[in-house]
Amino acid sequence: LTVLLSCQKAPAQKDYVVVHGKIENPTEGLGLRFYNPTTSKSFTVKVEANGAFRDTIKLEKAAYYNAVYGNLFGAYLANDMDLEINFDGKNISKTVVFKGKGEHENTFLRFRAKLEGGLMGADYKAFLNVEKPIFDSKMKKFSDDFKAELTQKKSVLDADFATAQLAYLDEFNKGMTQQFVEEVRNNSELGAGKQSPDFKNYINHDGGKSSLSDFRGSYVFIDVWATWCGPCKYEFPFIGKVEKMYHGKNIKFVSISIDRLKDEQKWRDMIKKEGLVGIQLLADKEIASSFIAGYYIQAIPRFIILDKEGKIINSDAPRPSEPELQDILNSLDM
Repeated sequence: LTVLLSCQKAPAQKDYVVVHGKIENPTEGLGLRFYNPTTSKSFTVKVEANGAFRDTIKLEKAAYYNAVYGNLFGAYLANDMDLEINFDGKNISKTVVFKGKGEHENTFLRFRAKLEGGLMGADYKAFLNVEKPIFDSKMKKFSDDFKAELTQKKSVLDADFATAQLAYLDEFNKGMTQQFVEEVRNNSELGAGKQSPDFKNYINHDGGKSSLSDFRGSYVFIDVWATWCGPCKYEFPFIGKVEKMYHGKNIKFVSISIDRLKDEQKWRDMIKKEGLVGIQLLADKEIASSFIAGYYIQAIPRFIILDKEGKIINSDAPRPSEPELQDILNSLDM
């Protein structure tokens, strides 16, 4: 018997994942899309009229996906999983449930997301602006709770997944600490009332060149963008609406592109195609421009508000698509 048992092979792992489930209140004709933010690859699972869906997908490797069905939720997929996903199409975030092979990994990721939300709260900027002992205490509690949950669930989690989560925790902690340090620096160098970094002789779409000093005497709302930036383009219609709301007021809307100078025509074509409003400028040295470097800009779009003397009101203002921006602008004496 011992010999016979030793000869039995473990079931071969499947080189595909099965994804299936049921959506309550489905949207007619809408498929369930899985998008990998690391590779930018995606696939879409067909959803039947009754909300049922089922598909078999071969993955290159296990990965975290943004599952998109009107709204987003996270899903971890790996070959050999048989994952059932059920949710209400009208209230995904509160109703999504995972079952089957892969449910424990996905349930842990939902715990992780909830833990991160509790750490940062509703105001991410406020979290980064607490005193260092408070920040350190919150980060320690986050790490302790994360590790405790991982240890408790380790027996039911895939070993590679558990290892990857510890690596994620390490990177998350390093990233948050770096952001905290940068926020302290920004408050010191770019806080309200500080003189803004300067720019001079940027190409003006309407002709000639413009410098920041040209706008003294007016409030200035600055948008830093580029033609290749998708989130920047998303803000275009909102910028237009905000500019229209304050048209005729003592505020200049200045958009600075960090496209390459050799792509000037591409920049001009997009301004025309999108019907962009306000003062359109092209930076002199792309991301290396002194103005961009002075604000430590590493991601765009970025929005900045200056007062009539060129001093900073907000060095990282809300986006035009966010209602908080209007609250700030309405408070200005225009």
